[in-house]
Amino acid sequence: MRDVRLRALRADPDAFGPTLEGERDLTPDRWRERVTDAAWFLSHPPGLVSGTREDGDAVLSGMWVSPTARGQGVGRLLVDAVHRWAAEQGAGRLVARVFDDNAPAVGLYAALGFAVDGPVVVSRRDPSRTWHSWVRPVVGAPPGS
Repeated sequence: MRDVRLRALRADPDAFGPTLEGERDLTPDRWRERVTDAAWFLSHPPGLVSGTREDGDAVLSGMWVSPTARGQGVGRLLVDAVHRWAAEQGAGRLVARVFDDNAPAVGLYAALGFAVDGPVVVSRRDPSRTWHSWVRPVVGAPPGS
């Protein structure tokens, strides 16, 4: 998981809040905490996403698909994996926080039935960037499965 996460931060640094510099030097114990504090899903071709619980919702975070695998349905499969996990956890909604200038991610979430919910948020790391929460209900199997 660590290697794929660092690869994602290296390949697409603007897609994430955290930075490569901030995560590259995490200790093995901190990486273990990250793995046990969330549900992580890896794919092949390379892709990565995590799910956590927050106030009755499931939060989809850190989604990344290798540039060589984009457009092949890997993103949809990763979202579906988190959706199934969220249903098992009894979550009412699946939430993804997406930078507004990340057109591929915005397009994917819109195509998968997510809708913008809540105010615009200014990035702490780069105040010139904003993001929104995208939400869809969690009801049984993912839509389109």
